Amino acid sequence: MKKIGLNIKGLCKQIKADKNRMIWSLKDGVHSITNRHWMITLAELPREVKTVLLTIFGDFPEEGRCLKNTSYSAIPLNGPSVDGLILDREHAIPARKTDYLLSSSKVGDLRIFKAGENFIYIKESFLEAIDPNFGFENMSFFGKLSPFIFEDLNYVVLPVRIGEEKDLLTLKELTNE
Repeated sequence: MKKIGLNIKGLCKQIKADKNRMIWSLKDGVHSITNRHWMITLAELPREVKTVLLTIFGDFPEEGRCLKNTSYSAIPLNGPSVDGLILDREHAIPARKTDYLLSSSKVGDLRIFKAGENFIYIKESFLEAIDPNFGFENMSFFGKLSPFIFEDLNYVVLPVRIGEEKDLLTLKELTNE
């Protein structure tokens, strides 16, 4: 069953783009897929995602274990599976997507989100798994160095740290805040 807000083709594109850095785990029947910058957990893998993962790894992870892809082959890790983040939702700061995009020569295009007084920069390429029509709802943030969460999708992205104060001042002016 497809999750509302999840862009399956975009998720497959993200997985293929980072195929040499992927980790795929299975714990309690739930699949976790990550490249260490974003992570999604799915109780049921869509057919297209399963096909891409099998192409990369050549096998399914065993229950309670994970597979890590290297440049040469997929290897089982001796440690436990990758668990989803358990965060105290009580302290979450609701976030919203802005219409602004920052182009950076170092990391590419960054989509800008706002949560309270904070501006969060997320790599645009890490948002391809999000359906632009439905997926940008129920987002939250826990602090400057914490992951950005799309709660309905069980999708987590690490923000890019930007320290240039002039960008923040310009954003505050543009957003009238």
